[in-house]
Amino acid sequence: MADIVKALPFILAHEGGWADDPDDPGGATMRGVTLAVFLGYGRDHGLQGLDIDGDGDLDKIDLRNITPQKLSDIYRTGYWRFDGLTSQAVATKVFDLAVNMGLRPAIRMAQAACGARVDGEYGSQTEAALNAADPDRVMDSLCCSASARYQAIVASRPASRKFLQGWLRRAAEVPR
Repeated sequence: MADIVKALPFILAHEGGWADDPDDPGGATMRGVTLAVFLGYGRDHGLQGLDIDGDGDLDKIDLRNITPQKLSDIYRTGYWRFDGLTSQAVATKVFDLAVNMGLRPAIRMAQAACGARVDGEYGSQTEAALNAADPDRVMDSLCCSASARYQAIVASRPASRKFLQGWLRRAAEVPR
């Protein structure tokens, strides 16, 4: 079965560190966690261990100084759904796409790749379809779909062109 601990190095290799680029619609981001995701996590789980500067609220300073453990907790609760997948590579790729483009779009791509009903919800039917599908074919489909999505983003938002080369590299990379 798939394991988030095995998947995290792949994601973290793509996510780098701190970014707050005005052309990135995700805004302030630390290792793939946007400020919006961080604030939502804090709202749902409390400020314990998140309010680094001790001012009673969460902001960019707190996000930038997030601990590796809290980062892992956010990945686990916000993006990881894939313990039941038999292919670690497929689980890792869908997780990577979820962190980069959102959970629902990544799940829709995975559903399309394995012939499941495409609704963006990850459940037992999607998991069974992914487990029954040929992992190499699923991976090929995920890579192609991600590439097409990134190109479509740039076509509709030209300011994102500066991210395209990195996105396409990420889309093509297959976890081992």
